[in-house]
Amino acid sequence: MWSGIRVMTKSTLIIPVLGLVGLFLVVVPAMADEVHLTNGDRLTGEIVTMENELLVLKTTYAGDVRLSWQDVTCIASERELTFRLANKEILIGRAICPRAGKIQIVGVSIGESAELSLDELQAINPSPPPPSVTYKGNLTGGASATSGNTDDAVVYFSAGFEARSKRHRFTLGGKLNYGETDGEITARNALGRIKYDFFMTEKVYAYAQGLLESDEFQDLDLRSTAGLGLGYQILDTKRTSLFAEAGVSYFNEDFDVAEDTSYFSARESVGLNFQVVPEQITFFHLHEFYYSLEESDSYYFWSEQGLRFRLLGNFFANFEVDYSYNRQPAPGKRNADTAFIASLGYAFSF
Repeated sequence: MWSGIRVMTKSTLIIPVLGLVGLFLVVVPAMADEVHLTNGDRLTGEIVTMENELLVLKTTYAGDVRLSWQDVTCIASERELTFRLANKEILIGRAICPRAGKIQIVGVSIGESAELSLDELQAINPSPPPPSVTYKGNLTGGASATSGNTDDAVVYFSAGFEARSKRHRFTLGGKLNYGETDGEITARNALGRIKYDFFMTEKVYAYAQGLLESDEFQDLDLRSTAGLGLGYQILDTKRTSLFAEAGVSYFNEDFDVAEDTSYFSARESVGLNFQVVPEQITFFHLHEFYYSLEESDSYYFWSEQGLRFRLLGNFFANFEVDYSYNRQPAPGKRNADTAFIASLGYAFSF
């Protein structure tokens, strides 16, 4: 008799447990967010975000489903979401679907909102706004040394920096090259540039620039320029940056032995950065051309171009060719100089 009672007690305990399991299986699907479409379909899952007229719904049966916001007639959520309205107001709460084309938001701080049209929603769980100012740059360097029959040392260093906001861009760049063989200097030159851009529109900007350059083996104590002009940002995407500029500069050359020269010149410049293989291989080019407005046979051109190969993290290998041409060099000096450079670098952005 007691054993029979004991068996009945176990059965009595099993029934509620099975009931709770069944209730859990019924309740869990009901906890999913729901999206109503214009064709009558209803999709369940987790609303991830909605920006730029595109809603992303994470589902267990099809992964992330992307839906045009125009195809959505209503949404409901069991979790709190962040809603940004067209008037920039932010509401945090759960979404309720009162009827097609409308939505209500229920939250601890706002209670229950009035019915809102779906057209009044600008974004759901929007991405954080980009920083008002961004910074990026790179440092590259290389060195070699040999000893024995020939004692040789070569050092190369360059750096670039850019600060950018919606209206302003500030750019700095510089490089230094030094070589020595058997105690005798074989190369010593340096270049520095600075530029400020003010964007009058998304593409068009006014600039102010300066260039400083010295080269012992060109008899050049200091070459300096200062100028103003206009630029056009042709492309400015994550993969490609391309600009072109034109303006007027004051061009001055101080030589060690030769006679100094100076004149007003027209200036033209083009800069390109293109990711040949996204995030891995980048081609870069920058040049400046100065043409005298006073003497037709006086002009100066310099350029740098090459490839950067990403190695590990922010480190890269840099292969570069620098070229310059001076129509009127110091007496006894050549017009053109070319440098072939291999170095290692580090890129940063924040």
